[in-house]
Amino acid sequence: MTARQAVIDAAVERYVRLESLAVMETVLTACGATIDRRARPFLTRRLAEEVMQNRALTAHGYTRMAEKSAQLLASLRALIAVLEER
Repeated sequence: MTARQAVIDAAVERYVRLESLAVMETVLTACGATIDRRARPFLTRRLAEEVMQNRALTAHGYTRMAEKSAQLLASLRALIAVLEER
């Protein structure tokens, strides 16, 4: 395994741990068993959705949910950045 592939695998792993199963089903339907560039448009949409969700959670004072959302945002941004480099 190359260092580049290790970075990609780590980004995918962080994202998968935080995302819901329903969303992962959509990603896997689009890409198969490997998350690659084909997932970027969907991940970009998810990022926009999660930004809005995070704002709403923060505005309503749901601190723990907002923190989990922030973790998901960070993993989405990292995964998108890695896929753009490919």
